[in-house]
Amino acid sequence: MPERGPTPTRESVCSFPLSDRVGLALGFVALATLPTAARPVAGQSPVDAPPAGYAAFEVARSRSCVTTLAELDRLDANLDPLAQRSRRFLGIAEAIAIEDRSIVTWLNPLEPTEGAVRDWFVTDSVLAVRFVSGGDPAVQQARQQGREAIQTTVTDALAIVQAEADSVLSENEELIARGASCDGAIFVRPVVIEACGADESQLCTAARQPPVEDVRFRFVDAAEDVWEVQELRPWTSPGPLRFGAAGLEGARTVGYARVGNVVVTAALSALLREGATLTAAERVRWEQTNQALGLTLDHPELVFTPALALRAALPQPIAGEERYLLHFGDPGAPDVLWTGQAGTGAPLETSLPLQPSQVLRLRSGDPVVLTAVRGRQNDPVFSVPLSEMGQAASVQSLLTYLGTTFPADVRRLLPPGS
Repeated sequence: MPERGPTPTRESVCSFPLSDRVGLALGFVALATLPTAARPVAGQSPVDAPPAGYAAFEVARSRSCVTTLAELDRLDANLDPLAQRSRRFLGIAEAIAIEDRSIVTWLNPLEPTEGAVRDWFVTDSVLAVRFVSGGDPAVQQARQQGREAIQTTVTDALAIVQAEADSVLSENEELIARGASCDGAIFVRPVVIEACGADESQLCTAARQPPVEDVRFRFVDAAEDVWEVQELRPWTSPGPLRFGAAGLEGARTVGYARVGNVVVTAALSALLREGATLTAAERVRWEQTNQALGLTLDHPELVFTPALALRAALPQPIAGEERYLLHFGDPGAPDVLWTGQAGTGAPLETSLPLQPSQVLRLRSGDPVVLTAVRGRQNDPVFSVPLSEMGQAASVQSLLTYLGTTFPADVRRLLPPGS
């Protein structure tokens, strides 16, 4: 069967291969762009030495991920038939939308949904000829009703497939949660090989091969080397608000840092909400922030404010930390943006509406830092600063956009009443 349908995305329900749902939970990323050793970027201070106990933590991670990833490989294989059905139905849905009758040749008439689609194409072809010949509005209305009915049939079939996949995933929530610690991890090769034994899982096979680029897994030879893998990326250039494969995209700039297996991203963007969902206090704060920054949005239903979205790959404490602070300034005397608990079992994720002073500090290039702390005095355990490269210019570019064409883009993409 030829590949059809929109490019699958991880964010949209019923619009990506269902086997990728495991990938969604784990967030595997390509690691080929990572430096092979500590490479502090020009103008940046190198991250401190690894915290006490970190090497032992990485040894335990590598050993446990051998079992976890093998189990996830089997789960992915079990989901693959559902993924194939999902992709096929998505291709059919797109063919209906563009009236691509060539798919009739590969539809299976014995499968109920595909048989119904095949019958619809045949019937619609007859109606199309009749309409071209006579121009009868009733014929065109019949065509429209038939199209809507078959689209509903395919949508319902996709929902059934999605429900089956969701059921499988629900039964494996604990496994997927464990997999968060293996999320794009750098592994200690000798530990993995020892733990694998004769296992032929994807991780074990990769560990036994000579080091190569563009592979799913990344290895170092000693646990102490994991922390030495450090990467900083410039803040991304913001683009206009638009609809993409995953919904609304753009109107944001993202900072990124990686130290060992700690990956931190912070995205400054326009947080859009329905005004009716805000409390009176939230609305006042948002309006005050926007007024101070010279931002407005003339929309009867939607409001927005600048917000910073944090995500960090820290499902478990890596060195006995109890909390995490997102802050400006020195870890010993931080200007705290957010505080979160360690050991939740899931990546750190939050979205923070910002105060005007915080937005201005971002615009001035003040670096954002994630610090792990413990004890009543918030004693620092380790810190991961995001890159300052391009921060000031990207934030200024985003603020300029939010203050000029952003409101018109919102009204165009999300018109009142939509």
